[in-house]
Amino acid sequence: MRDNVMQFRDCITDKRDAVNFFRYAAGMNDAREIEGAAHISRGLVRLMMAVDDAYTQVSREVGLTAQQAQLLCAVQRPAAVGDVAEFLRCDRSNVSHLVDRAAGRGLIHRDVTQTDGRVRLVGLSPDGQQLVQRFIHTLGARLETLLADWPDQRRDDALETLHALADALENQQKGT
Repeated sequence: MRDNVMQFRDCITDKRDAVNFFRYAAGMNDAREIEGAAHISRGLVRLMMAVDDAYTQVSREVGLTAQQAQLLCAVQRPAAVGDVAEFLRCDRSNVSHLVDRAAGRGLIHRDVTQTDGRVRLVGLSPDGQQLVQRFIHTLGARLETLLADWPDQRRDDALETLHALADALENQQKGT
């Protein structure tokens, strides 16, 4: 699976090579024809791309970039910038820039902690809270429409499988 993910990352890293990207992405549609772990990894990459597209489209609909939507979702509970960076798997300086831009739009506020004046917590302003709720509602409505024909058992099974995969991948990253 790691080889397929690395191949995908290599493919999108070079944005100038769009032709190869689209050839590779088109190959994701054939994921069901492959056996074993490659079958699952291609399916996961295809799912990741589809989710990323939906996330980007919905964020644009509510007037955010995908990165701003991720930030607002991450700071629904106030957190230190370093913790937000770790959660988003981004460099702290990148998150600081995102926070600056979001604060400039009035979507985020910064507060100094009472225990350590060097640590600043970032959280949602009322406008940010309203916008993130709109984003979550819009994304949820889109998914609900897609899954409307799925029986409850299929939804439950899919959710259980997704959580199991996420847990396994997170545990692997932690080395447990």
